[in-house]
Amino acid sequence: MTAQAPERAFPVFGRGAHRDHMLRSWRIGLRTLTNPDTGLPFTEREIAAATAERARYWSEAEAVDLVLLSGEQRAIYLADQVRMDRAASSWLERYHGGLWDDAPLPASGGSGTASAVATVGTIFHGSTTLPDPTAVQATDPAGKRYQVLYSVTTPAGGTASPVLKGIDTGSDTNLPVGTVLTWSQNRPTGAAEKATVAAQYTGGAPKETSAQFASRLRSTVRHKAASGNDSHIRYWARRATTAVEDAFVYACALHAGTSIVCITQKRAGVLGPAARIPSIGTLSDVTSYLVPPGSPVVPKPPLILVVPPVSQSSDLVLAMSMPVGVSSGWADLIPWPEQYGGAAATITAVASQVQFTLTVPASSAALPSGVTAPGLMVWDASTSRYEKLEVSLAYGGHPAYTIQLSSAPTHTLAMGDVICPDTARRLLIAQSTDNYFDSLGPGELVDLSNDPRAHRAARFPLPSEDYPLRAGSGVNTWLQDALGASLADISLESVSSSLPTVPSDPTAGPALMVAGKVGVYPL
Repeated sequence: MTAQAPERAFPVFGRGAHRDHMLRSWRIGLRTLTNPDTGLPFTEREIAAATAERARYWSEAEAVDLVLLSGEQRAIYLADQVRMDRAASSWLERYHGGLWDDAPLPASGGSGTASAVATVGTIFHGSTTLPDPTAVQATDPAGKRYQVLYSVTTPAGGTASPVLKGIDTGSDTNLPVGTVLTWSQNRPTGAAEKATVAAQYTGGAPKETSAQFASRLRSTVRHKAASGNDSHIRYWARRATTAVEDAFVYACALHAGTSIVCITQKRAGVLGPAARIPSIGTLSDVTSYLVPPGSPVVPKPPLILVVPPVSQSSDLVLAMSMPVGVSSGWADLIPWPEQYGGAAATITAVASQVQFTLTVPASSAALPSGVTAPGLMVWDASTSRYEKLEVSLAYGGHPAYTIQLSSAPTHTLAMGDVICPDTARRLLIAQSTDNYFDSLGPGELVDLSNDPRAHRAARFPLPSEDYPLRAGSGVNTWLQDALGASLADISLESVSSSLPTVPSDPTAGPALMVAGKVGVYPL
């Protein structure tokens, strides 16, 4: 029997298929012949013995099958190399990369602001050329080097906010808030020896993987890049730095001969809804590569403006049917609290980090009788993660309850925080929600229904082809795929915002739907 592999242009035979075909032909042939020893036709017993496993004819057929199979595997391998999504790394880079004059992008360094104490008027000299021996540089505790991008003067108050970008590269240059930096080169007179990271550094990414390179090449093949068309601008923007996840082009969004390019950034291990918003360093790299007259690839006269998307939070309430009292589902036998009508249970007062008031929807179920320490978790909107709460006591009257914790959580509890019943699948649920929102792209820059620029300023690539822009029930599919059989059913009960708004000024950048507060409750 032959088995046609998916998308193969030729039949592919499994192990033993050729051997069985040869043996079957011999059996049919032997039935037409006479046994010279008996003068009678070969019996079925004699035929079976002649073609039995390990017999002479079987061994010959087995040897032929192995030879043909090895040749077939070579053919399959070579056939795979003409497909970008199947090609080995060497073929992808040398053959396909050579055809399209492209190669995997090198690693990039993270960037962000620092808080530097210095005498008022002290100047931190910067440069967008990395590395620049005249610019101020710093090192992190791991010895990674960072350079000030733009010169900044210390204002009144004695604290400057220089922007630094990693000279060294990789996702470990995405420094968290509070990381201490030591000025290592050209420290200005009047500046303290050390500075601290003021905001999460992003944009640090490893060398482009084969899968990422193949994806970038496929988009180039799908939409031919030529003569400065939208695909060509997108192609250039994605080549600027490996930190760029993708680029979205809005032609003539301002006037004829203009293009606004919105870029999203690879997450590269950074948590939170803002991870895909490009850092200043990433924007600087793309702008330098894409905007004439300094661009090495785009000639004058096009007017190109590189912008980041603007985060637009979307709060979700999901009802999920999972087993109870087990690690594959809800932690408690009676998961509590519940949602009602798409309303989540939230913190309405915070007495301390170990005591707060939880208000549940008025029409939802009360705290189960006899339960004094329900399993709860809180959604941290800054990291898009759940954290388990160590509940020691819950008491009060429906719908408001006082929750006492045995220890304060890492997340700082605040009014409006969403509280959910605890589950051991909390990390998987949060990661799947992240992945869903990461699959979305920015919205439009102009009103496609009423603006006269709509026919030329619509987003490229179209949302129907890549990166849909609307948030909604698609999250259900991502959670079902991630949780598998442990999720019997799921329903999106409410979504606060599903469609990105159109900015009043196109230069502000399009809106991008990101995860806001996500509550999960029993269905």
